[in-house]
Amino acid sequence: MFSDAANRGLFPVSPTLTGHVSGLMRSLSELFRITAPLERDQLAHRIVLLFIVSVGAWVRFWGLGNVGLHGDEETMAMAVMSIVREGAPILPSGMFYPRGMTELYLMAGSVQLFGESEWAFRFPSAICGVLTIWWAWLAGRRFLRPYWNLAFAAAIALLPSMIVYSQTARMYIFLLAAVAGCMVCVFAWERSGRIGWLLGGVLALVIGIELHALAVTTVLLFLMPGILQGDVRKLLYGGIAAAVVMVSYLLINGWVDSHYPVPPPEYAADLGAPMWDRSRTPQAFALSFEVALWIAGLAIAFFAVHLSRVIPQRFAAICVATLLLVGLLLQLKLYYHMAALLFVAGVVVARRFGGPRVWRRLSIFGLGAGLLALIHFSLLAYTPGSLKKVIGALVGQPSIWPYARIMEFSEFAGLLALASVAWGLWRLMKRRRVPDYVLFGVLAVWIPMFTIGFFVWSLPTRYTVASLLPMMLCAFAFAQKGTDWLQVKAAARNISLLKDRSGQLVAAAVTTALVVNPMEVVANVNSGYESHPDHKGAAEFMKSQNIVASDVILAEDVLQQTYYLGHVDYWLMSRNHARRYVELKNGRIVDFYTGSGVISSAAMLEDLLRNERGHRIFVIGSGENQSDKRKGMRGDMDPVLHSKQFEVVYEGRDGLTQVWRATGAPPSQLSSPPQE
Repeated sequence: MFSDAANRGLFPVSPTLTGHVSGLMRSLSELFRITAPLERDQLAHRIVLLFIVSVGAWVRFWGLGNVGLHGDEETMAMAVMSIVREGAPILPSGMFYPRGMTELYLMAGSVQLFGESEWAFRFPSAICGVLTIWWAWLAGRRFLRPYWNLAFAAAIALLPSMIVYSQTARMYIFLLAAVAGCMVCVFAWERSGRIGWLLGGVLALVIGIELHALAVTTVLLFLMPGILQGDVRKLLYGGIAAAVVMVSYLLINGWVDSHYPVPPPEYAADLGAPMWDRSRTPQAFALSFEVALWIAGLAIAFFAVHLSRVIPQRFAAICVATLLLVGLLLQLKLYYHMAALLFVAGVVVARRFGGPRVWRRLSIFGLGAGLLALIHFSLLAYTPGSLKKVIGALVGQPSIWPYARIMEFSEFAGLLALASVAWGLWRLMKRRRVPDYVLFGVLAVWIPMFTIGFFVWSLPTRYTVASLLPMMLCAFAFAQKGTDWLQVKAAARNISLLKDRSGQLVAAAVTTALVVNPMEVVANVNSGYESHPDHKGAAEFMKSQNIVASDVILAEDVLQQTYYLGHVDYWLMSRNHARRYVELKNGRIVDFYTGSGVISSAAMLEDLLRNERGHRIFVIGSGENQSDKRKGMRGDMDPVLHSKQFEVVYEGRDGLTQVWRATGAPPSQLSSPPQE
């Protein structure tokens, strides 16, 4: 697959400088097996691809403008309309909006062509979503044979999250397109050695970072060609490319952050760290338990050293002992995530260099570590909190939530990608070569998820989206390998099932169906208000009320209603959730996007009711974040909204969005007392 051009570079590298590194690189590359398919695409394959892209376009454009703006679309819409009118993305508060500038100007061009509408705002995303199907297919040719690559493209075309992002006026589909473009360029550079492809990959990822900073998490892709080919020069070029991307990230992210106001620290100082930023609480056991645990740890450490003594190679023995002992220390300090990874690494090295005889001593060490984990779990189970909190206390930093979040895009694809890593580790232990797609998955999926866990404890699923396409590609590559293995076994036993190409087609089709989940696809295509909040309907109702200057308007989703109504007086949101988006301006706390004042407690809401008695007061609710009926978002204001002081005057088409109007009734006994 790789030509001699892969060894050419822009400048010579001294043999003296690279002599020792070359041997290490060759040893490292020998651990992996390149799985580039030999079959080429034929005309029939390209016709099927055209059909897949057409279907992908159809599901993306069908119902594109049928629902009002939701999520963060309205932030983009307000910035876009400012570009159309004034030439710069200025929000109603006067803030310059710096995120996703490329997409903002594309959206502005769409509005100028088609007029202001939800359809026009989303049109660039839909086009980008269609192009991503093709770019993903181009990237898939690196690992997949034609039939499997078509199945991969079909999965990208029909994956529910890809459809949703393609129908949303937000930058996540552009981020995915940038990652797909980077993959295509890196694989072409790997194959041809032409530096232009490397530069193209850098440009694609830098554009992706400008659209969303999360694109930087895939930067390790540039190292893959050098590692697989054992090429020092290519590894050096890949490292330089990664460094350029990282510097670009720091510059772009710093520029973006410079335009955001700093929330006043005193606004929510008494609330502690927010959940998304909160790591585990350090656990302190009774002294007697601490002493017993450390004594048990010393005993288990003896077994770790005892295990390393059966490994003939001194360096490997030292590595095994170090990995197991450091892992044991982290386990004692309740950092089970890191400890588990080190234990796995120790087991792989021990089995690879020690042979089957290490299993007995490994089982003794594993039994000791397992008993220690059981003791920790038993002690933590007595502390207040849910099972989720107990597990959180055990795993420590980094968080394990990113692993779970990325698998929410497709549980089956996530399981296949995880299984490929397990298969690769098993082959390492058996002194066999690991397929290259395993390295691809580790660099582009699992290391990024591990790294994200250092910066955030709990996060939305969309924050892991940069690794979605690599996870899907790794999953299909492993499914392809699994099908090949089954065919070999079937042929050896004269079983007709899966013996020919039709078996491959069936396996590819079944894999695609399991990855995308047809029921979810049906639910997301032209889904309407049964799955989208009805902010637009609430705004249309408010416009029908003949609002005058003396009326007071509060909104839970102040951004959407500011876009649709032009102005909202107050943002109704608890301090815990508003804390990231407020600033102190002219002596009052306001939302830094819209400039609206913030009502964040029952006391403030009832003060407003008293002060504005005699005027009409409306509260526009939200159909989003309804898992707990928005009680967490409202805090102690929820009982006030459901008291006799308010009446429901509108219910949205989603069955969740409501508009309340103040009745003028006296404060309810359910309301919380004023807070200082």
